[in-house]
Amino acid sequence: FITGRMIINGRARSRLAKLAALLALLGFALAAGCRKRADPKDQGYQGIVEFDERKLGFEVGGRLAQVFVRRGQEVQEGALLAKLDNELESAARQARVGEAEAAHAEVELLEAGSRPEEIRSMSAQVQAARASEELLKKKVVRERELNARGVTPQAALDEVEAQLERATAERLSLEQKLSSLRRGARKEEVERAKARASASSSSVTLEEVRLGRHELRAALSGQVLDVHFDQGEIVGAALPVVTLADTHHPYAEVFVPQAEIAGIRQNTKALVRVDSLSQQLPAHVEYVSQRTEFTPRFLFSEQERPNLVIRVRVRIDDGAQRLHAGVPAFITFPGLGAQGGNHR
Repeated sequence: FITGRMIINGRARSRLAKLAALLALLGFALAAGCRKRADPKDQGYQGIVEFDERKLGFEVGGRLAQVFVRRGQEVQEGALLAKLDNELESAARQARVGEAEAAHAEVELLEAGSRPEEIRSMSAQVQAARASEELLKKKVVRERELNARGVTPQAALDEVEAQLERATAERLSLEQKLSSLRRGARKEEVERAKARASASSSSVTLEEVRLGRHELRAALSGQVLDVHFDQGEIVGAALPVVTLADTHHPYAEVFVPQAEIAGIRQNTKALVRVDSLSQQLPAHVEYVSQRTEFTPRFLFSEQERPNLVIRVRVRIDDGAQRLHAGVPAFITFPGLGAQGGNHR
């Protein structure tokens, strides 16, 4: 019994010794962690490096005829990135151009008026009509005299008088045509022709706009991060075809406690440190939120989460493109005193 009791006590002491060693190791790890957090190199407000990305696509759907860029390529704003097949749209534009040219030619014809040859020809016709009318007038006078003496019947007189009326009407019609030729087109006719020409020009412009939407151009200068379709594939309207990013000017958003926000405003100078670079990068404050919020959980700051903070976006100058999206960044504001010691 005594021997068994001694064995049990020995086992208990062994377990207590193991537990004490484990607690000591845990305490050492915690102390090491505290010393790491207290490292002055880690001071600064923590954020994540991000790029301004643009996912670009066509406003219309169609077959992808050409892709002019590849991943990693640098492009300038306005550069042609890709192009859809536009054979049908080009044919439609040519048809609209022909209609517009015909409409404008009609306007010019109306504004120019009648040609001198047309006016002279109409004048000759009027003179001939007047001569015929005068001849018939004389014939009517003679027939009336003969009819009064009973030489010719009334039917002959009626026929000659009808011929005179017809000749008079023809002469009046020709005189109206001559007058119209000399005056040119009416104002209403010219305005109608101009309206048709304007509508035709608008149709041409519309077709040109449609053609322009078959070309995809860079919305900003930057680097091609991804090309989502290959040449020959069918692309739907608004689907991303090329993703661009401004890799020269990334940004990071940090969360500054409301008690430390004084002095931090737009264009305030800042310095940015990342683990992969020995030197800090220059930056400036681009935006300071007007609203407070709570410290995000991904900053891993248990003791500070209950505090109100203010979101601040810092724009980083990285002309050499050394930063990568998603890496942690630590931001300080020189000249504003110690900052960020508890916000890593």
